[in-house]
Amino acid sequence: MAEAGREILPALPHHLVFLFDDRPLLPGESAEQYDAILRSIVQQVRPADVIDALWVKDVVVQIWEAKRLRLWRGQILAQARLDAAKAVVKRVLEVRHRKRFVPAHDIEAEAQGIALDWLKGTSAGISSFESFLTESGLTAGDLMAQAFQVCLSDIERIDRMAANADHRRDALLREIERKRASLGQHLRAASSEIIDVEPTNGATKPIARS
Repeated sequence: MAEAGREILPALPHHLVFLFDDRPLLPGESAEQYDAILRSIVQQVRPADVIDALWVKDVVVQIWEAKRLRLWRGQILAQARLDAAKAVVKRVLEVRHRKRFVPAHDIEAEAQGIALDWLKGTSAGISSFESFLTESGLTAGDLMAQAFQVCLSDIERIDRMAANADHRRDALLREIERKRASLGQHLRAASSEIIDVEPTNGATKPIARS
């Protein structure tokens, strides 16, 4: 980030760019999205000294953490939907192939492929999967309920963690407003814009399993 500091953070005094060199990213997370959030807030707030810059960075980190947790929430639910769909397809395939002695790993692979096509939302994938639901006597609503039940405890835990990140951000903003009212107000306004419209990579995908 140091080399591109002036491009990413044009509103930041040059001697403070180094404070933002360390991005709090996990493997697979988008540096471009993080930089977009940081750039948007810095350009609006225009931190003037080290204290301002550190406060801006702390607020951005809290926003990013909450965003990460809500992304994980979607991934957990997507994985549960995939597992529930795969289970439905696998049961039907086992009945269909009972007399053909199809190897279990072939059925497993076929069920995985059909479930993934359905989760991607393609018309062919949805149409194919609906036949398996009908044969199982289930509806899409039944499947969603099963998936949600399986991951409910994980979803509740993620929701609490995301709420805690929001509370930490709000507490930090209140502290900044108490010490530097103008900076705190600008930070709160800039943060609200980011929270209302968060960047996205597109459709949520299930977390890859080893």
